[in-house]
Amino acid sequence: MPKFIILDRDGTIIKDEGYVHKIEDLEFLSGAISGLKRFRDAGCRFIIITNQAGIARGIFTSGQLDIFQNELLKQLTAEGISIDKIYYCPHHPDITGPCQCRKPKTKLLEEAAEKYGFSAEECIVIGDKDSDIELGLNFGSKTILIKNGQYENLVPPHFKARDLSHAFERLKKADLI
Repeated sequence: MPKFIILDRDGTIIKDEGYVHKIEDLEFLSGAISGLKRFRDAGCRFIIITNQAGIARGIFTSGQLDIFQNELLKQLTAEGISIDKIYYCPHHPDITGPCQCRKPKTKLLEEAAEKYGFSAEECIVIGDKDSDIELGLNFGSKTILIKNGQYENLVPPHFKARDLSHAFERLKKADLI
């Protein structure tokens, strides 16, 4: 059974309207809270790994992102959901040049695995973009694509789901949870 669920943020947990960083734009997706609770009740822990190129683009600052993420954590905590850590990449290759932390590269996931003591087999990566699926595949983990209709997906995941609650059902049926 996986110890950790590695989550993308925008388009997986919250609505992705592009460069989401204002508290008034924080909106949980259907099935997100109930799905997280189901994973929690099955003994899973959570880490969020998110690309935040809005920082590199000058759309918002890391301080503004921190305020937003603190509110996200506060609202999840109010629902009884604890996130161990949020890792983010503030770069964009066209602006800041290449980096090692932008998904689908595995640096942030490797840092999380080292800090929290889990292996590729002990985590599942869930996201709505090819970069999320590639992250999981590059790390050697199972992957679930959240099909929210926002992006064309070309990288085949291990599983597809319409939201986090459905993702839980898919993993339970496959006897992975």
